[in-house]
Amino acid sequence: MENFKEKRQTPRIEKKLPLKVMEGDYCTVVETKNISATGVYFTTDKPLPLMSKVMITLLLPGTRSKNKKIVCSGTVVRIVPIDSEKKQIFETAIFFDDVTDKTREAISRYVKKMMPV
Repeated sequence: MENFKEKRQTPRIEKKLPLKVMEGDYCTVVETKNISATGVYFTTDKPLPLMSKVMITLLLPGTRSKNKKIVCSGTVVRIVPIDSEKKQIFETAIFFDDVTDKTREAISRYVKKMMPV
């Protein structure tokens, strides 16, 4: 069996953070399953069209109980339908494609700070 080689270039952490996703007339508030400086992964009850552009609002925990609000656009790069006992859900990956260097650096600092030692 071959060893799996990680293809991601930025570290990723499993963290539940509030996330608002808007695509056309559809808007949902979910929690992230994981996050990196280049994107987020979450589940939703409605499939978003693959390669569609979405608007994202993400709250990063900050210091002294002040959250940092991240607003950017992204592209849906993966949708995986999962049948649960109650209903079908969709694991969804979004790549951040319109984010400032300052914002990407803030996300990167948060991810690095929260990484296990």
